Amino acid sequence: MLNLFIFNHINKNETIKALLKYKRTHAEADYCEAARGIIEFAPKRLTNKNILGEFVLRLMLESEHLPDISRLRDFLRHDVKVIFSEFINYDWEDMFRSDAMPSLSGIATEPIDAGLCSYSRSIEAMLDCGSNEALGGAILAHTESFGTGSSSAYSALKWEKGRLKGITHPDSITFDMLTGLEHQKKVLIANTESFVSGKPANDVLLTGSSGTGKSSSVKACLNMFKDRGLRLIELDKADLIDLSALFGCIKNDVLKYIVFIDDLSFEPGDMSYKILKSALDGQAEARGNNILIYATSNRRGLIKETWSEREGYSSDEVHRSEGIQERKSLSARFGINLSFLTPTQNEYLNIVEDMLHLRGMDMTDEIRAEALKWQINYNGFSGRTAKQFILNLLGSRE
Repeated sequence: MLNLFIFNHINKNETIKALLKYKRTHAEADYCEAARGIIEFAPKRLTNKNILGEFVLRLMLESEHLPDISRLRDFLRHDVKVIFSEFINYDWEDMFRSDAMPSLSGIATEPIDAGLCSYSRSIEAMLDCGSNEALGGAILAHTESFGTGSSSAYSALKWEKGRLKGITHPDSITFDMLTGLEHQKKVLIANTESFVSGKPANDVLLTGSSGTGKSSSVKACLNMFKDRGLRLIELDKADLIDLSALFGCIKNDVLKYIVFIDDLSFEPGDMSYKILKSALDGQAEARGNNILIYATSNRRGLIKETWSEREGYSSDEVHRSEGIQERKSLSARFGINLSFLTPTQNEYLNIVEDMLHLRGMDMTDEIRAEALKWQINYNGFSGRTAKQFILNLLGSRE
């Protein structure tokens, strides 16, 4: 067991325990226990460098409960000196060779795409440090840029089974790929720019028909601002009951978070809308100033209205009109409402043409006719239909 102050949590890790024990015993069983832990970590690696070193560094820095290490520099120096000597700069490969054990550097998994090249480069810089003093400085620089915790390593995450899970290979779409949405892009970029700059910003509701670019615009926002500390957390509507728990998991004050709820709507009698209403009103427990909510919906009225409500049929609710108004007012709780309209034929063809240009192709009369035929047979005029047509066109020509 290592004598540590800030990073003492690594002593509880079974792989660390096995490595330290193996260092003392050279026992095959201890090596196997450690190797299994590193093999399990391998599909999550971000670099092609020393896998054991990356495992230790990320175990240190992606803990959810680290204090502000910039205020604990003497303790940081102590911990980094110990970890550098015992792990980062220790010649594990020589020990493995001496004991005729397989090299852990031989684990040949490719690094994942977590959507953050800058984070991966920071880990690489730490692994390249030649002294514990340099490593301490690199760790401080890393935490100033990314903070700490599991959410710092991924540009996009998903709330799943009560915990945050990083998304590998996030959508790389950019605003340049979205055509005919100049007003929506301008408003969304300005609001998100204000947010990442630490200025007041609004929650946003994006409404419109399926395939008009609502979700793509939110993801393009992430890709525009992720290197300035923006993260996206996908939350299913069914998990709204966990909203306060999600807010409680966001401990990183360095980063900004957009909680993204896609395809939002509520059936009559579904009371989970009140959880969202409370969050939008600023009453949800522990919602920090570094969290916004962006949601998309195919309908402006987020809560479906029944004919009985509209026609005034008898109801058990004493103040029926007030109850209906409360449910209707949910969309007004978002500071910004953006409408995404179904494109016209010409706008649809312009989207197709722009997508072709991105792939180094020109629009022809033949392609124009094929695009129009495609929308008739499939999903009508929309950006999604245009994308599907382009994919089919490219596939048929390979």
